[in-house]
Amino acid sequence: MMNSFIAQQIYEKARRRVGFRIHFIAFIIGVLINWVVWAVYPTVHIWPIWPTLGWSIGITAHYLGVFYPGKVFSIEKEINRIQLKETQDEETR
Repeated sequence: MMNSFIAQQIYEKARRRVGFRIHFIAFIIGVLINWVVWAVYPTVHIWPIWPTLGWSIGITAHYLGVFYPGKVFSIEKEINRIQLKETQDEETR
């Protein structure tokens, strides 16, 4: 039988992935609406580029956090960096 801790980790991983997929669908719909509005009511400025770029940064960060959690955003790595810096600071005193 599967350990409940492992089952909880699998559940959380699946929950984060589903959350990303929902965010991605909202991103696609939102970006398309912006571009359709601009196409129907054109202006001199290509204004939909700014929300598209901004939201793209957010969706990329969400993707990296969900599918590469230990590679980019890692609490353990940050703890190790702080401990290493403190150790180096103590050695230089």
